[in-house]
Amino acid sequence: MAWTPFQIGDVTLQHRVVLAPLTRGRASLSTKHERTSVPNELMNTYYTERATPGGLLISEASPVSVRASGLPGIPGMFTEEQQEAWKPIVASVHAKGGVFFGQLWHQGRTTHSNATGQLPESASSIPVDGSVMWSGVELAPFEAPKAMTHEDITATQTDFFHHSNINQRTDEYGGSPENRCRFTLETVDKVCAAVGSGRVGVRLTPFGLFNQTHGEKRIEQWTYLCKELSTRNLAYVHMVEPRFDEFKGAGEKALALSDMSLDQDISLAPFRAVLAKTPLISAGGFGPDNFEEGVENGSYDLVAFGRFFVANPDLVERLKNKEPLYKWDRSRFYGPFEDNAIGYTVHPTRVLAASTDRLKAQLAA
Repeated sequence: MAWTPFQIGDVTLQHRVVLAPLTRGRASLSTKHERTSVPNELMNTYYTERATPGGLLISEASPVSVRASGLPGIPGMFTEEQQEAWKPIVASVHAKGGVFFGQLWHQGRTTHSNATGQLPESASSIPVDGSVMWSGVELAPFEAPKAMTHEDITATQTDFFHHSNINQRTDEYGGSPENRCRFTLETVDKVCAAVGSGRVGVRLTPFGLFNQTHGEKRIEQWTYLCKELSTRNLAYVHMVEPRFDEFKGAGEKALALSDMSLDQDISLAPFRAVLAKTPLISAGGFGPDNFEEGVENGSYDLVAFGRFFVANPDLVERLKNKEPLYKWDRSRFYGPFEDNAIGYTVHPTRVLAASTDRLKAQLAA
């Protein structure tokens, strides 16, 4: 079933393999606007290489304002310059028959005034412990964010409202799971009103721990949100598998789930049940030997790949033909670098293992 057509919103895909949204930090600094970065020709090559007829690509996270990110190399979509720079990339993907969704982003309390020129903002004035890190460099201690006013919420309209340890508001945007979901649902409704629900997808990480998102009542919280999203005729909902975490080992993640009183065999099944009529994309730790099972048994409709797509621009063809895969170079995930092409569109150190040894091929350095 992974190679059969599937409808998402207003478009029909020809297969179920998706490019996950991947922050890569290769955009160019704007010469017109301070603290902003702009898509470039190298990014065009990167996305076009991964486009396939009827294949879904989701762009790297793109901030909706300077305050939403400010980190170097992150291409926004909020200035005319940025929007114009995205157009040839989208056109190149479309020329290969691909489908392209842009992922909109706000980093909330994890931004920093050194990058944005403004204090971060969040549901409540609760800082992240530790320091802002980028490309392995410690930049500065996290700041206490500004608690958003109703005017800020209206202007911004997301994850920093969902978690009880971050959102300690006492108004209609905090307290109950329903209230903590209000911000997200209002945002979704406004985007749907602007472009149509068939062109809107939502990415959720119900069991995520990144940036100290340690909220309680995970099942209750996200089941309610998914029930609400299921009424909006979205193109898709995209979720990350509960045991996968880019920055934590399996044991550490399992311990954290246990601390939240969640069963060791927790899955996305409760959310799938209420999203039965909404296309569901699953991401997190999939490889060539296990990605098709969930599509075939109905656990999800599409599967998103990140790291394997980094090192294998022709991943769709390799998976379909059961060819061996190249291993990624983690040190080149997040730019910018002096030579941004290395580990992005050029992989000079890749070694392809013997085609008869699938496991060795996956682990090739």
